[in-house]
Amino acid sequence: MRRKIIGISILALFMTTGLEAKVVVDNENFGLWIGIVALAAVGLGILYVSSQQARKMQRMHKILLDKQMEMEKNQNILLTTMSENIHSIAKQALEEGRQMTPPSKTNMDDTEENFSNVENRLLDVTNDLIDFLRLKSQKVEIVEEEFNINNVLNEVSGNICSKFAGSPTELIFDIDKNIPRDLVGDSLHLGQILESILEYQMDQANLSEVKLEISLFETYDENIEMQFKVTDTGLGLTTEALENLFIPYYNEEESSYVGLGLFVSSELTAMMKGKISVESTIGKGSTFTLGLPLKVVDTENKRMYRLPKKVLTTKQVFIVDDNYNAALALKKMFGYFRHDVTVITKEEFRRNIPNLTPYDIIVLNESLFTVRLVEYLSKIKMGKSFKVIALNSLLRADKKSFVDDVIDNHLFKPLNQERIFELIVNLYDLKDAAYPARKDENEKCVLTHKAHILETRGTTHESFKDFAGKHILIVEDNLINQKVLTNLLHLSSMKLSIANNGQEAVDMVKDKKRKFDLVLMDINMPIMDGYTATQMIRLDSKFDDLPIVAFTALVLDSEIKKMFHSGINAFLAKPLNIAKLYTAMAMFLLEAPLKEVPARKIEKREIESYDGINIEEGIRRSNGNEALYLEVLKEFSEAYGESQDIFAKLIKEHRYEQIKMLCIDMKGLSGAIGAEDMHTLMIEILQLFLYKKYEIIANYQEKYSFEIQTLKRSISKYIKSI
Repeated sequence: MRRKIIGISILALFMTTGLEAKVVVDNENFGLWIGIVALAAVGLGILYVSSQQARKMQRMHKILLDKQMEMEKNQNILLTTMSENIHSIAKQALEEGRQMTPPSKTNMDDTEENFSNVENRLLDVTNDLIDFLRLKSQKVEIVEEEFNINNVLNEVSGNICSKFAGSPTELIFDIDKNIPRDLVGDSLHLGQILESILEYQMDQANLSEVKLEISLFETYDENIEMQFKVTDTGLGLTTEALENLFIPYYNEEESSYVGLGLFVSSELTAMMKGKISVESTIGKGSTFTLGLPLKVVDTENKRMYRLPKKVLTTKQVFIVDDNYNAALALKKMFGYFRHDVTVITKEEFRRNIPNLTPYDIIVLNESLFTVRLVEYLSKIKMGKSFKVIALNSLLRADKKSFVDDVIDNHLFKPLNQERIFELIVNLYDLKDAAYPARKDENEKCVLTHKAHILETRGTTHESFKDFAGKHILIVEDNLINQKVLTNLLHLSSMKLSIANNGQEAVDMVKDKKRKFDLVLMDINMPIMDGYTATQMIRLDSKFDDLPIVAFTALVLDSEIKKMFHSGINAFLAKPLNIAKLYTAMAMFLLEAPLKEVPARKIEKREIESYDGINIEEGIRRSNGNEALYLEVLKEFSEAYGESQDIFAKLIKEHRYEQIKMLCIDMKGLSGAIGAEDMHTLMIEILQLFLYKKYEIIANYQEKYSFEIQTLKRSISKYIKSI
């Protein structure tokens, strides 16, 4: 088109020039004719140059437009797939780390164990989601209660080692000698924070070691500051990764929120008036430092662990482990009891086994035991009484331990002061000192099942109707666990009561107005733990026939013995498995022997269709745990059920950054619960922020209100249908 215009202009110019030339010739005005021709030539030159410039500008415009479109496309891809890329990198790193794990056996037990580990991790994601929602709705409360720091560490180590079973990483607890046994603070949230940090670090690739160091700084009066420093030997984090470490994001590929654990931990730390910080060096690893103000229960009692006999102190101890840092941490714990401790490296021990006759306690890593060493130790034992301890990691406790008569006990890392205290007492047959006295176990009138509980195949929510009419006492300090259990059992026509700690449980059991048929007893609780509560109940012979089933995260022989010595009848490992819970309850509440309980055919329950939410998909994203999913939905409704008012207010006040944060939260939450329409709407709104089209956001106010109200009504209908 442009060429046609130029052509017509040139033709017109020539015609005009010809006409003018004729006039000039006629008038014999050659000067004027020459001027006009020159002017025409200049015009033609200007038109040509202008045309070339226009073409150049057009090409440049097209190039810039293409680049802009490419940039916008890349930004769009970045927004929608950033979490996928991060997840893929993390997943790849995790796989690389796991490639270092020795090949596992190919039998069915290992396959089931691997599935169990994955399920445990997925359950934690759902629990973090509930905590996230409770924080958003400001329902989380910080409590100040007396607790045993060792119970918290046992719970944390049990949970972490269950999730990372088989990992080659060495997990070490390095605890200063001056750490008090009994403290005042929020033990539940302390354990949650430590677990989140350790889980994050254990997930890093190419790890050889993760170490938790606990130290104490006195401040004033009864107050202290506890410092928990967690260091890994991983690849380290970039500056950008550090800046985004406590910011959760939604992973579209996995349909789940990622990074909620650290976000929740950061918020809880602030609520507990503490501080959390992270330092990292590429190629060397990362260090989390958590500082929390706590109180000491007994400031006068500097030594919280007192061996019952003086003869048990000042022992000669020899330690060799495959991890030297772990051996040094263990040396510190034995040193607390005034033992003289010698530590050498594994390599040094293998080169030249030293003379072991001067020692009273020998602690050796299980990998060091050979036929030659066993023969040597046996010869020493023939002429001297000394104790041999086989040392291993709790992460690999599922593997077969080295068994021989020369070994007096097995010890599993990570360790704490109380477990070393109990080990020393038990080595010298002073069990009554390690565990408070109670009546002989044989005097109990109720069955004691000391083995691990097996699953009853085909167990569903409906199965628990077999126990209709029974009165169950649930002793649990974790609100989420309380709700999960009540959601699971509330349709079974059982009567349920809740105790928040061991002291409440003792008071409720001894209340003459109530009679319980079974007690589900958590072990790690503030004020009074499950061991002590069970002992207090067993002191009264009226409750000899009351079955008590314990929940515990740390399933070791030493802990199991401690439970049964306390008077517990059976134990269930955390996290909750409903098929095992049914088995435990059937043992004590059904008249027919357990083996005669008929297997149940699993029938898939038909779930109604609801506007705005895919319930089946939401349950799947909660690892198939409908009880947990119900809690997520309830907390979501309370936290965001009226968020259309907030959305409208933010639009009115042009607070676009806050709108963006709300939509980011809602995008992740709606995806996690299966609210597909709301999830799509959030992606659409977030696109507007990408292109800075803030003026259009107001048009979405009505859509947002419609979707959130539809979602809230559907959630309400679903909850009522359960």
